[in-house]
Amino acid sequence: MAIYISTNLYEPQQLQNIFALLKKMSLPIGIELFPEWQSEIFCKMLNMYYDEFKKHPITLHGPYYGTEHSRAEGTEEYARAMVYFKKTFELSRELKARHIVYHHNNCRIDIGQKQELITVSEKNLAKLRREAVKFKAKIVVENAGVLAHKNMLFDQDEFIEMAERVPEKILLDIGHAHANGWNIKYIIERLSDKIIAYHVHNNDGYEDKHDRIFHGTLDFADFINCYKKYTPNADIVVEYGKQCAVDSEGIAEDIDYIKKNITAAASK
Repeated sequence: MAIYISTNLYEPQQLQNIFALLKKMSLPIGIELFPEWQSEIFCKMLNMYYDEFKKHPITLHGPYYGTEHSRAEGTEEYARAMVYFKKTFELSRELKARHIVYHHNNCRIDIGQKQELITVSEKNLAKLRREAVKFKAKIVVENAGVLAHKNMLFDQDEFIEMAERVPEKILLDIGHAHANGWNIKYIIERLSDKIIAYHVHNNDGYEDKHDRIFHGTLDFADFINCYKKYTPNADIVVEYGKQCAVDSEGIAEDIDYIKKNITAAASK
């Protein structure tokens, strides 16, 4: 297992701040690079610090901004999503990324179109699955969307069914699951052989706030117990929101806590 910190913390012009944050850690950790291909500033900063990123273990979030995988071939949204994902595949190859995260959707869900969106997104995932082979990349599927934003495509049982059916491994976002009222222990137990990574953050059980692990109503200690029992070798990706960036000392404390309580489980 390994621990990563997501660049989701930073605005594109602040991307280099991730390296100062890493220096505050008591032990080396990796980076989840959150690509923002829609931003010229991000692309410029990525090029500027490319060699520095190569020095660190990397995972990649799939493209998010301006990206929608539930749109059919022939649409503008489909074309943009595929262009952005190809850039992500190329980045994965260059940085030797451990995995790339896939969201089935980012848009709001019209219940009458739900099944159509699922069908299209799964078709697009199948295409990306074939493309990934060319780049020696690994796609992992995340539970994306929250009820408060009306963009939850799969409910708990539907997500489990999908996860058990697709060949990809799963990245479980515990913050999304908590905001949706899902039973996290049950999901981890059911998908223990599929989960290879987690996004960890906290919230009030409603809004997708991406707060620090002890700033919310999700019982993080309970999550650790489930992790130890069912998935002790899964990676941990700390995915905080931009409001947390000013508290680098607090972030370092959280990662120290995770290392002390989770890394020990993996070493047994």
